[in-house]
Formats: sequence, structure tokens, C-alpha cells
Amino acid sequence: MPVKCCFHRSTPKETMAWSETVDTLLENKDGLAAFRTFLKSEFSEENIDFWMACEDFKKTKSSAKIASKARKIYSEFIQADAPRE
Repeated sequence: MPVKCCFHRSTPKETMAWSETVDTLLENKDGLAAFRTFLKSEFSEENIDFWMACEDFKKTKSSAKIASKARKIYSEFIQADAPRE
């Protein structure tokens, strides 16, 4: 059985795959958690939340939901003095 790091539950092989692409890192729950921890240490956790909100927005089909999600992204991340600008 592969040895797992104490920080996360992914195998070393999975962890090495994270270095291939950001998508590989973010598609893995342990990779996302590790990246989020790093961003917190750099005081920039809102960047991953913005990216994830945009990825979710891109998958939205309903025009009503598109408008709602766009307003939420704008008010939360983009407008002047947004809480997570």
C-alpha cells in the first residue's frame, strides 16, 4: 500500500500529477485543499473562489441562472469595494 503524506490523503503518484496542470490539481479534492491552504498563507484565497465561481458560471445553461450568477460574481469579486475584491 502506498505511503500517504500526513498533509493529505492522495498518493505520491497523485500528488506528482498535480504538477502537470492546474486543472489536475484543482480536480483533486486534496490538491484543491492544499492549494487553498497555500493561498490562505498568501492572503489571496479569494482568487481560487473567483476562479471556481467562473468555472461554475461557464457550465450554466439557464439564462435566468446565468444572469443571477453573473450578478453574484460581479458583486462579490469585481465591483469597487466588493467583499472579496
